[in-house]
Amino acid sequence: MDAIRYIVFIFVFLIVNTPIYLQLYRVFLINKKPITIISLTALYWFGAIFTENFIPFIVVILLLYRYHLKVNRSEGAREDDLGHKADGEESYMRDINVWSFDRHSVLNVTIATLVVKVLVTIINAIYINMLSLIVKTEIQPQEVVTDFYESGFWPRFILFFVIVIFAPFVEEYVFRYFLYDKLFLPRMPRGFAAFLSAIIFTTAHYNLSGIPSFFGLALFCTYMYEKRGYFAAVTAHMVFNLSTVILLVFIKM
Repeated sequence: MDAIRYIVFIFVFLIVNTPIYLQLYRVFLINKKPITIISLTALYWFGAIFTENFIPFIVVILLLYRYHLKVNRSEGAREDDLGHKADGEESYMRDINVWSFDRHSVLNVTIATLVVKVLVTIINAIYINMLSLIVKTEIQPQEVVTDFYESGFWPRFILFFVIVIFAPFVEEYVFRYFLYDKLFLPRMPRGFAAFLSAIIFTTAHYNLSGIPSFFGLALFCTYMYEKRGYFAAVTAHMVFNLSTVILLVFIKM
């Protein structure tokens, strides 16, 4: 069982960090001196190992601020002040700019997410009841949920930021932008791309009892990404995770 856990850890670590590093290299490192590339590469990977999602989160914010938002600031912009050309895939067969942020839509996204959260929770509860009839062993919650239950105040405080802030920015960048939009969409129909990225997202969370929740969240965030862009998907992911944390706090009390 420990061997499986290590394999899953390596899979999740690579599936999350490789796309972010590739973007970091393409945007910032490709024209640097070899010693700079080696140093920053080592810093990123060691930081990613020892800081959970913190270093990937910092890099994603850097990519957003210094690349995506600048490249896509004006309609039809083809390159930023660093000389990087805009990715054609970022507006692949859609009318919206996926990097625009509409603060007026936050409330609508929040309400829609909470409705989806309730529906997914009901489906997940039914699924767990059915699963318990098939699987004779005790069904375990996601590891981060167990950590949240068993941790003291400060570890739980840090976990709050990891779950509610860091994870949504990082995971939406990896699974919605890089895998779904940049990698899959140019090569397959939209439905297949959404389904495949949702499967990978669900697998990366490695929790049998939460499959409907993770899969439903992935499809919903893909829908938000398509209709309102990256930041709407991040908002939906944050609200979904925040509602879970609030529920855990009440259960803990």
